[in-house]
Amino acid sequence: MEPIREIVAERRTYTSIQEKHSHRFAQLILPLQGELSIKTESKKLLLDPKTIFFLPPECHHTFHSVERNEFLVLDIPHFMLNERQLQNGELSYELNNQWKGIRYLLLNELEQQSWNGSAVKELYPYISRCLIQEQQAKSITYIHEHYNENISVHDLAALEHYNRSYYSEWFLKETGQLPTAYIQDVRMKKAKELLRDTKLPILHIAIQVGLEHQSSFTRLFQKHEGITPSQYRKNQRQKNRECSVYDI
Repeated sequence: MEPIREIVAERRTYTSIQEKHSHRFAQLILPLQGELSIKTESKKLLLDPKTIFFLPPECHHTFHSVERNEFLVLDIPHFMLNERQLQNGELSYELNNQWKGIRYLLLNELEQQSWNGSAVKELYPYISRCLIQEQQAKSITYIHEHYNENISVHDLAALEHYNRSYYSEWFLKETGQLPTAYIQDVRMKKAKELLRDTKLPILHIAIQVGLEHQSSFTRLFQKHEGITPSQYRKNQRQKNRECSVYDI
């Protein structure tokens, strides 16, 4: 498709025929009615009434809908995007109150008979800031909330709508670690906190950080910290006693 020179906002509907293409502009798709299936090389998403989607330029994607639908779509010229938006790739967001407000303003402008697109241009800097706001990925939040459970990379990838192989690459780029290493780090940080601040037995701490056996926990802890959990706890207590003496 040819590049566009102005930002465009339109109501659009999609058919059940699967189409595949790419374009030199980005798209922001906000739901109005129904669902839309979108698949890229790395992501498969069912865009429902609670989800919006940002599609970067030059991203090959397949799309179709099997039910009555309508979406508010912004076509965004390449030159209006900043470097971060170009690097982040395709992103999905929850349709929260912030995005509902943006959608309302855009629809209101579309309904004006004097529509000329200038209002969208004026609103776009705010939309752009919303697109690049720091948001912790769903799978990373899940790790921090469920580190005491059995966590599979497959399930984490599903939370981001990525296939497993791409997810590991994406996760490494986001965090500097592979998922399994990141999970271990989260568990060890919590374990150190429990060893330092509680009198729980080592086995109970192992279970609380998602490890069934004390021996497995001890091996992993020693690999990360260079000492056993018991030694770590002893060292921390010694430091606390020394601090208490200095305080007196």
